[in-house]
Amino acid sequence: MKKTIKKLTAVGLTLTSVMGLVACGASSSNSGSKEKKTVDWASVEKPGTFKVMADGTVVKDTNGADAFYSQLEELTGLDIEWVRPEHSAYYDQVASTFASGDLPDVVLLSSDYLALYANNGYLWDMTDAWAKSETKNSGRLITSADKIEAANVVLGADGEEAMYGFSPFRGNGCCTYVKTSWLEKAGLSEADVKDKTLTYSEYYDILKKMKAASSSDYVISAPGWIGTEAPYTNYLPEFYQDAEYTFYLKGDEYVDGFAQDEMKAALQRLQDAVKDGIIDPSTEGQTTAQARNKFYSTDPSTESGVFTYWAGTWADTLKTNLANKKLDDRLVAIYPIKELGSYTERLSTAWCITSAAEQSGKAEGIFKYFIDTMLDGGDVQMLWQYGAKGTHWDDKAETVTLQTAKAGDAVKSYTYEEGKFHFLPSPEDPTALMKKNHIDPVLAIATFKGEDPGASSLTDVVKDNFEMFSNHSDVAKPLPMTETLGNNITDINKARNEVISKVALGTWSVDEAMKYYHDTVDSKADAVIKSLNDLLK
Repeated sequence: MKKTIKKLTAVGLTLTSVMGLVACGASSSNSGSKEKKTVDWASVEKPGTFKVMADGTVVKDTNGADAFYSQLEELTGLDIEWVRPEHSAYYDQVASTFASGDLPDVVLLSSDYLALYANNGYLWDMTDAWAKSETKNSGRLITSADKIEAANVVLGADGEEAMYGFSPFRGNGCCTYVKTSWLEKAGLSEADVKDKTLTYSEYYDILKKMKAASSSDYVISAPGWIGTEAPYTNYLPEFYQDAEYTFYLKGDEYVDGFAQDEMKAALQRLQDAVKDGIIDPSTEGQTTAQARNKFYSTDPSTESGVFTYWAGTWADTLKTNLANKKLDDRLVAIYPIKELGSYTERLSTAWCITSAAEQSGKAEGIFKYFIDTMLDGGDVQMLWQYGAKGTHWDDKAETVTLQTAKAGDAVKSYTYEEGKFHFLPSPEDPTALMKKNHIDPVLAIATFKGEDPGASSLTDVVKDNFEMFSNHSDVAKPLPMTETLGNNITDINKARNEVISKVALGTWSVDEAMKYYHDTVDSKADAVIKSLNDLLK
């Protein structure tokens, strides 16, 4: 029985993605029938032309995507029509596209969207495909691969759990970076924070000392008060600590994390930090790029000294961008504070095959020749990890010269021997070298068949930072999708966001804000909790 969707919305925070539609989830195989079709995977043929919708984590059109597309076609023989919305508006466009009924054959989705669309019958069940895949049976998977893919096992329209997406990499997460120069101005040193588990009180005292010693209006820049996907609180983790933004399993039942005492305490910490000049009061609506630019700012009044952002490759990128601005690039990635316990690794985005591909008979071929080859341990994996040879990287003998950011800057050149892997200047920003393509090398869930040709490109900064994060993080827990949750989450999240904003900026007290929250959405939250707990029965 096909489901009619009355209201389509992200479980995240993209409020404009609310869509009224009268559209049906296609495919009887995941919309009611509990019989699973068996497939002779060895005889599956390549699909004809198909459409793929992806965000800016796949190398963008402005950054040499044509070369990537061309080489992927040469290696796989696939004819792909790429749909590339603006990265910042990606999920708005995804919702609009699904609402129109003109579905792509493949779409890259966060865990929230995956659960929503699978539950409404829009995604193809790839459980059997993954079990029989070359990647699954290659012997090259990392130890946590099964746990990563398990997050893509969600409820389908038939009420049964199945795997509706494939994640070729770990989700990664954020850690907090502190500028050494700011510590030193405050009479402190790296030794005061490095490799230490600080208490919140100790951490906050350091922040206040840095604020007093700086010329800036704040210490911390952040891209919004809350994130747009689980774990939501990852850009200000020290202030949220153990508070949960959304519904979660507490003991043996689901509760509304936002209504718990832990969130009230977190809201008070946010308000105090803004009042004390610790957190940038312009955090409201700030993009990741705007927050990063404040971390790189050469204006002492707008520069931030602490920034919580992605681990791994970004540890090196932050240092590089600071150096390019002629700023002190010394950074310390601190351990999670005691009250936080651990950083949170987000659920990875996943490649999903839609009901449109299933209806056209292309789903199996797309999985076998497009998705299953991403981690082939050879040339295709090289392409997904490092980009196109000759455009993003090369291994020929040559001297690579970066453009200078401005007149008078020193020219940076690098000379390489024949056969030595090296990145080339980014087509989008020729003042910097490329770092990666879609799959971050330190996050890939499968190794190469032999030695990783690009392994030498990973700096000690990247490897050490990701090791620290891995040793001090836990993976976020997925929230199951119910129809009640999908129908109410936008209104609930709208109230949550208003509460955070009004409290952080001092317009409301915590008690006033929580009264508003309960008065506004308690009935909807209670209905969602009931629907979630019904799944446990």
